[in-house]
Amino acid sequence: MFDRHREIVNSIEGLDDREKEFLYSALNLHGHICGGMPMGYVAGLAALKALSCEREKNMDKFVIINVGDKHAAGCFADGVQFATGCTFGKGVMKKEAKGKWTFMLVDKVNEKAVKVKIKPELLKKAFSAPFITEYRIKGVKPTDVPAEVAEPAFKRPFALKLEDIVNVEGPFEFKVSKGKSCFNLQICEICGDAIAENYARIVDGKIVCLDCFPY
Repeated sequence: MFDRHREIVNSIEGLDDREKEFLYSALNLHGHICGGMPMGYVAGLAALKALSCEREKNMDKFVIINVGDKHAAGCFADGVQFATGCTFGKGVMKKEAKGKWTFMLVDKVNEKAVKVKIKPELLKKAFSAPFITEYRIKGVKPTDVPAEVAEPAFKRPFALKLEDIVNVEGPFEFKVSKGKSCFNLQICEICGDAIAENYARIVDGKIVCLDCFPY
């Protein structure tokens, strides 16, 4: 599987070695070959380009993404995460479920942002392609879609011009509220679980976690 993933990614033109490496990692984590994840990846690269910034390594940028649940958009979100470096795990990607293939990338340091939307006509083509109409809509798992169908769907976004994939609004000013991360640990005095201090509560003079908090 990993060797085939490497072959697919290396066959894509227009990406530098660094972008290919992150796409390869994205494909391995995502777990299956489809058109949605690379669409999100390309959209994420477009957002970085519009903001004139690099992929996030720390927590100086964040993404608000508008995909929802159970509508074939989780793949898109994985692509955006890997391209931008703004991940749910780092707490710099937030989902505001609207059932849309749109997101906003915010540079917290410079207080600038861009909004990115996948063009409706591209989505219509994607949803009328065999990957969806002949397989996914009939309940076939993504990993069971034949390679001759799945791989062209994966490569297609990279063969298009950015202006044919996304609409980008901005950059524009975006004020960001400042806050500090918590690095302090507490132990719940009822269940004994370790908890981040900013999630601890006090009940009758005892430090408790939210599971043990009675109110």
